[in-house]
Amino acid sequence: MLCSRLSLPIAPQRLKRQGRNRRFTLVPTFTPRGVVFDLDGTLLDTEPLYTLATQKVFDPLGKTFELSFKRTIVGREAKDSAAMTIAEYQLPMTPAEFLDQRAVYLNTLFPEAEAIKGAPEFIDWLKQKEIPIAIATSSSRAMFELKRSKKPWLQAVEVTLCGDEIGASKPAPDIFLAAAQKLQLAPSDCLVFEDAVTGIQAARAAKMPVIVIDNPYLLEVDRDQANGLVNNYEPFVQALDDEFGVELARVF
Repeated sequence: MLCSRLSLPIAPQRLKRQGRNRRFTLVPTFTPRGVVFDLDGTLLDTEPLYTLATQKVFDPLGKTFELSFKRTIVGREAKDSAAMTIAEYQLPMTPAEFLDQRAVYLNTLFPEAEAIKGAPEFIDWLKQKEIPIAIATSSSRAMFELKRSKKPWLQAVEVTLCGDEIGASKPAPDIFLAAAQKLQLAPSDCLVFEDAVTGIQAARAAKMPVIVIDNPYLLEVDRDQANGLVNNYEPFVQALDDEFGVELARVF
């Protein structure tokens, strides 16, 4: 049986910015056959939790975890971001020690992470319409399972890929290409949802159009690399109907 499709406008460049919500008019229409989601900051609002836990590690050392630096590590695989953090702040520990200390706090915080607005409803709708979906996250498998441990709507996503299962991490395209392969779709037939510049770059390298969930960690130059920009999934949910999502064009 053929899968249902959702339709929305997509293009390499934005044509017109509309209002304060950063909505854009894009052409022509792109009809994805599958959807690939990042996790942190894209489906779950975990980035503030990472910041909180990192600062807890920093406190005894008298250091402050700065937003300007966090922008450079958002979306990267844990070992890579840990090594970058240690080098930037000259921390007296190894990447493994840093991750272990941070995990003490994250293990409590992650199961309670809130969903990005509209994400559960959007995921549910895609599954109802039999549109193939996957999650491709830089998180380790253990952390990923912890994050979705109390989220039935995430547990329902069967195709999931984690950073410690893929050779090269974002911004390399490997994880998105692997997701497309698992969905048995061409990369160009898949739409990516991301929140980080590394993820945007990975999607572009994989030749996949990408919509970004806006957040404070992005610079304008990062946003300019995306095919579309939204604050959350509520505009999608409000537009869902029995016409396979053709009204999703309204979110831009």
